[in-house]
Amino acid sequence: MKAVILARVSTEMQEDGFSLDAQLDRLRNYCSFKGLEIAKEFTFVESSFHGKRTKFYEAVNYIKRQSKLTALVVDTVDRLQRTFNEFPMLLELVKKEKLALHFFKEGLVIDKNFKSSDLAMWQMQILSANMFVNSTRDNVKRSEERMLNEGLLPGPAPIGYLNTKDENGKKTIIIDPDRGHFIKKLFEEYSTGLFSMDELVKKSKNWGLRNRKSGNPITKAQFADILQNPFYYGVMYYNKSYFPHIYEKLISKELFDKCTEVRTGKFKRTSKHTKEPYIFRGLVRCKHCGCLLSPYTKKGQYVYLRHTALKDCEHCNNVSEKILLKEVEKALASISFDDELKLTLADALKKRYEATHGNNHYQLEKNRNQLADVEENQKKLLDLLIAGTVSAEVYRSKNAEYETVKIELQAKIEQLQTPDNSVERAIDKVLNFSQNSFAIFKSSQI
Repeated sequence: MKAVILARVSTEMQEDGFSLDAQLDRLRNYCSFKGLEIAKEFTFVESSFHGKRTKFYEAVNYIKRQSKLTALVVDTVDRLQRTFNEFPMLLELVKKEKLALHFFKEGLVIDKNFKSSDLAMWQMQILSANMFVNSTRDNVKRSEERMLNEGLLPGPAPIGYLNTKDENGKKTIIIDPDRGHFIKKLFEEYSTGLFSMDELVKKSKNWGLRNRKSGNPITKAQFADILQNPFYYGVMYYNKSYFPHIYEKLISKELFDKCTEVRTGKFKRTSKHTKEPYIFRGLVRCKHCGCLLSPYTKKGQYVYLRHTALKDCEHCNNVSEKILLKEVEKALASISFDDELKLTLADALKKRYEATHGNNHYQLEKNRNQLADVEENQKKLLDLLIAGTVSAEVYRSKNAEYETVKIELQAKIEQLQTPDNSVERAIDKVLNFSQNSFAIFKSSQI
């Protein structure tokens, strides 16, 4: 009799003893012992429980095409099937004398002469395999819930992070030292509203940002996923719920929200794109009627600014870019102050900022109180679950809402508690720029 060998594993990392090579060795020896002539071997990595069983049906269809009875030799019943979905079809082939099933480890053969006890044994093995899968799934689900509640991600880390182990050998996630800074830079560049996704994808390719496994540059679809993944600011989105994680944050929630505004069109760009770059694009208006003066090129080399003709203003005249440049240069050249004046200006600007943002303490206390209220509501919700007043489904849904609010409040509190040294740095940078603005302007491109 001709025989077809079928060897299957669920994952590429199948444990020793059940690898494809180990199965093939046992089944080849079995065929030799039984006097079966091996016509074809099917080896593949495929789940018997989820998705379409493409490779499995390739083997079955091959057997259907044979003119004579063919033996299908497998290591165990669960290598062939773990549900009853294929049972009627396989049994029909057996009854039509197209197929004889040989299960090596169970020592079971199902052919046209099968006994009721053999059929029951086959069914029992399928049931056992099905129960094992369901039990494994339940264990995985419980493990996932425990990990999520502890702030751990039960799966692969997003690009910019690495799955690794700590000094104690426990699994953890760290920022990728080679690619993390590129992901942060993508957020920072996109938040300005000056670059499209396509432009930043091209930029990232020039930076050297690549997918770790394939080595290919990131795609636009990947970039879109990155921009929408809250993991980068400290939150996991898993099974349609949000959970705060314990890993190091790559960006702030403020930066993430700014990118969301740009992506959804809520961020207003400072100027529109034009085909040609101009120095005064979107910057000059008529002081009488307020209409915008638009730059254009005359005779291929001279740049002028003209009114938009939206208003009938007798003062709106075309003006040469060179004339405007001379006015700007004169204004910038007039900016001059020594170090003593610089310190005075810095102090004045800082006091003005503090006067404007002096309610930080009030906002901090307000957010802390709101956070305490949310945590109290979570405790009450848990009590209702324990008492059986609310269902587990309602609890999970409502608790997820509370977690989302908590994450936002914690981000606000963290931001308010962080010393705002950036203000002093910004003031210093502005004053240094002002001191050297004329030289910078003269040496700059458009």
